[in-house]
Amino acid sequence: MFFTRIVHALWGDLKPGEFKKFSLLALGSFFLIGAWWPLKTLKDTIFINTVGPIHITVAKILSVALFFPLVLLYSRLVAYFTKQKLIYFFIGAYTIVGLLLVYLLTVPSIGLANPEMHAGRILGWAFYVYCESYISLLLALYQSFINDVITPESAKRGYGLIAFGTQLGGFLFTLLGNCLTYDTTQYTSRVPLIVLISLAMFVMVAVIVYILQCVLGKENLKGYEEQPGLHHTRVPGESVGFFDGLKLLLTRPYVAGIFALVFFQEFISTMMFFQLSLLTKVTYQDPALVTKFFFHIALAIQAIACLFGLFGTSYFYRRFGIQFSLVAYPLLIGVFIVCYLLQPTLYSVVYVVLIAKALGYALNQPAKEMLYIPTSKNIKYKSKAWIDMFGMRFAKATGSGITRLIGPAVMLTGGFALILIGVWASLAHRLGKVFKKTIDNNEIIE
Repeated sequence: MFFTRIVHALWGDLKPGEFKKFSLLALGSFFLIGAWWPLKTLKDTIFINTVGPIHITVAKILSVALFFPLVLLYSRLVAYFTKQKLIYFFIGAYTIVGLLLVYLLTVPSIGLANPEMHAGRILGWAFYVYCESYISLLLALYQSFINDVITPESAKRGYGLIAFGTQLGGFLFTLLGNCLTYDTTQYTSRVPLIVLISLAMFVMVAVIVYILQCVLGKENLKGYEEQPGLHHTRVPGESVGFFDGLKLLLTRPYVAGIFALVFFQEFISTMMFFQLSLLTKVTYQDPALVTKFFFHIALAIQAIACLFGLFGTSYFYRRFGIQFSLVAYPLLIGVFIVCYLLQPTLYSVVYVVLIAKALGYALNQPAKEMLYIPTSKNIKYKSKAWIDMFGMRFAKATGSGITRLIGPAVMLTGGFALILIGVWASLAHRLGKVFKKTIDNNEIIE
């Protein structure tokens, strides 16, 4: 009874069957994001320490070209294999490549023991692209799987539990990475160990998906699209082909709107992270100290996101709705960017990144994912893949290109970001209205 009251207080009237489903989905997110956050931190620090911070913008631009064939491959496989098999396949393939990279990181001549920093350090580029592609693909796939097995009403209650599990995993494994990198003299040996731990956690995601199927069965894994009485919007005779995801993205305003939300978020985050990278490298010259500082930031992000995911995510969705959450997030970022413009120091830009990342994961990301629930499987898997993988890279590349033109100019960067935030908030308001209208009318966007 006491446990039931706690569940009700945190996530509303979450039924026992729903609690089991969302608990397992949250556990999968726990391992997925828990494994990713140490890699995310190492991705940036390894690149900064081997290739150099000034080349991060180039890496983001080049990643657009590299992700194009990956999205095409993913879109093709989605048409022939179940989502569960795709999860098993990609986790297996990336684990093998990850083990190879771990070995290369330990080779003295080309790995972490080599202190030389220049654009020719291929391992730094390879590790960066590996981490970027891995999490983009796996996160898009797993989130599509989640959205495919829940309904909008249950999502308002249960997505808070998923957000908490997600950020708890990020917090605990970031804390582990923070502890392992605390002794800066062990930098070259501890970093490969962290990567190995992350790879093991990624494998656990596949294990959770398998357990979920065995415990719940197909009947309890039905989502919004499989509800009776839905009003379909697909044009009769409309074909479904290889570029179906891209076609839907370009022809459906609702899907294009989701892409725009992702674009603005990644574009602004890229600009502010560039400011953070430059100020960090200037402040902390030693590679081990740079890594340690970034792990401290990551730990703070996860601590804030974890607490908000436990006490705030579900409450905000139930109390204020999805539309409010989508609009409040960019406006809050805008407030902290104004503070950075008034006091442009390392720690003021850290606060911008903390809020943008922490609330991005605990508030905005779940709300954005819920926008996919009243959509067809083609949108959930194929269009979402274009948005989360290629589209996200495109946003980062565009932000990087603008950043290279602007350079370290604080006022130009902040002023441009504030203009985009105004457009972003207006679009978020519009999408929230369409989402609510679609659910109220028992429709599906195809």
